[in-house]
Amino acid sequence: MVSEENGSITPIVEGLDEGSWDVYQVGFVNCTVTGMYPGSGGGWRSDPLLTIPAGGVSVTTSQPVVFWLSVTIPSTATVGKLTFTNLKGVSVPISLTPWAGKLPSAWSIHHSFGEIWSFDIRNVEKLYGSDFNQGVAQNYYNLMTDSLLQPDDLYQTSPNTNFSFYNYLINSGAYLLNVGAIGQAARGCPQPYTPEWVNQTIESIAPTVERILKANTTSKPYVYGFDEQPTSCEANIRSLFGAVKSRWGDKVLTVAALNWKEMPSDLPLDIWVLQYQTYNKTKASAWQASGHQIFLYHCIEPSGADYLNTFIEHNRTQGRQLYWYGAMNNVDGWLYYATDIWNSYPGTNHTPIKRIDGTPKTDFPPANYIWAPRTDIFANGDGQFLYPGVGGTAVPSARLLLQRDAVEDQVLLSAALKKDKTSTLNLIHKVVRGATDHTDDTLLLEDTRIAISKIVF
Repeated sequence: MVSEENGSITPIVEGLDEGSWDVYQVGFVNCTVTGMYPGSGGGWRSDPLLTIPAGGVSVTTSQPVVFWLSVTIPSTATVGKLTFTNLKGVSVPISLTPWAGKLPSAWSIHHSFGEIWSFDIRNVEKLYGSDFNQGVAQNYYNLMTDSLLQPDDLYQTSPNTNFSFYNYLINSGAYLLNVGAIGQAARGCPQPYTPEWVNQTIESIAPTVERILKANTTSKPYVYGFDEQPTSCEANIRSLFGAVKSRWGDKVLTVAALNWKEMPSDLPLDIWVLQYQTYNKTKASAWQASGHQIFLYHCIEPSGADYLNTFIEHNRTQGRQLYWYGAMNNVDGWLYYATDIWNSYPGTNHTPIKRIDGTPKTDFPPANYIWAPRTDIFANGDGQFLYPGVGGTAVPSARLLLQRDAVEDQVLLSAALKKDKTSTLNLIHKVVRGATDHTDDTLLLEDTRIAISKIVF
């Protein structure tokens, strides 16, 4: 919408019950050129989704306003129509066609396809300082769960001391609950674990594990460790994770991101997490056939020109295409290492995101220096899918809400693959065929998704 004269508009959605829709103004962040991947930088890029101010948003003939509309359709709906209107009476009619299906519960979704998208509340506390409180924490937890990504901290080295957090995760539909990234070791594991240390570590998580197991039978505690370690860590994995399995069996899962070319089928590892471009169908299928699970992951790598990733500069379809890639390869879940790391340029500090002079441009630099004090390894939006808002609010990115679409896509793709695997794979291949072979076209993705829905509904 563009006003014919300077002014302001406030979008109003008609035809839907209050609470079933959200409207944001698409904001912009200034991206910095990085040597990590081609096509980086480019100045102002869209990503943060900003709340609409009380007086509306400013409009000029030279500055179009872009809105983001999220709609929740009740399961009983058969047809939907709504009007997107501003206070000057400019209307945009939108027709909705609900499919004859119902989105499963959050628990069912996460049980069928596991998500570990790490969220660390300590990063939020650090940014807000004395203004941080439980209400602020809850804002962030709620945004993550509303996006169908549980705010579970992959790298916490010990159980959360506040058990109410586990209750929150369980009640919000989480399937996997981290009770500790216990597999900590120097690169290459030069020192073997002692039996005493292993026993001490097991006992340190035991009270929380037992309390979770007593509280519910639907969610699974898990331990994580040996992040991207080489094969020289195999003995320590067997020692530590073997003790976990001896103590609790299948009641507690063991998880590790290991980019090994070969994986011993008797390793006490339940979920083998592979960087997605290293996926080998033959080896992965053999691992799954032996009773284990395969998750894929991405992070700041792979960063090559042709690889799918979720950097701000990349095509918005790519976060969803990663899940389509996972579906076509029959993997069991996806892992992403961080959603709220805000590492600013060394010597500077982040503050809550603000508009610049009332425009959709914002003052938050999205370059994430995860290897600070080094300044040569960074990416725009890497490790951050949320922005810290003024007053402790959690500001979503477009990439975060599109990741919810990816989760919902996976539900659809899984159902279609069960009904007609050949036809579904042929349709998926229109959008993604391999780690570096994909077609980044939003309209094609949506048209293909509609075609796949006809297999299911």
